[in-house]
Amino acid sequence: MGDGTAAVVVAGGAGSRFTAAGGAGDKLDADVGGRPVLHELLRALVGAGPGRVVLVGPARDLPAPLAARVERVREDPPGGGPLAALAAGLRHLAATGAGRGCAVALLAGDQPFAAPALPRLLGALGPATAAVGVDPSGRRQPLLAAVRLGAALDALAGGAVDGRPVRELYARLEGRFPGAVAQVPVSERERLDVDVPADLAAAREAAREAARGTPAQGPRPGAGRGRPT
Repeated sequence: MGDGTAAVVVAGGAGSRFTAAGGAGDKLDADVGGRPVLHELLRALVGAGPGRVVLVGPARDLPAPLAARVERVREDPPGGGPLAALAAGLRHLAATGAGRGCAVALLAGDQPFAAPALPRLLGALGPATAAVGVDPSGRRQPLLAAVRLGAALDALAGGAVDGRPVRELYARLEGRFPGAVAQVPVSERERLDVDVPADLAAAREAAREAARGTPAQGPRPGAGRGRPT
């Protein structure tokens, strides 16, 4: 990412699906390839270039190199859901100097391998106002996406965000600007999100495959299930 770009990472969920399925502790702290899930994503984002990275959610300990580069905000109200979290991150960017044309990636903190998709998502924001990742099954990934800051803020100003799903953002954008949302293919590895323990096992295997230089190509456990966004 370069000048005029940013990423907003949503990390405020309770992880109830993970624990209900037998997972222990906070899924974002679970180890993947020697790092916590969230740290793996943030490390890749920070390493991608000088663009800003905004983490939305409760206070979390981060290693010093990440803490120095990652901006922190909290959704209002706390626990208000992913759309409220995105709104908080986008409003923070606007309040701290980002222009309306800023290209902003929208990500979930439980997607450890999402960063390689960002150049394609951000690059699609030429004629489009937003770009949403589409996985190999054809399913949209609302939290693997990118938007123009000004257009997204205008759309969010038109309705409630507390407790609302992320897909409403794109519906509002398409209502204002027909054809505004581009679809960008993303791989199974890029879209892998740790919702349940089986997903964590798949992420760990993907990390091992990548370390061996042979990234896994098959679908992960639960592929096509999607998150409730």
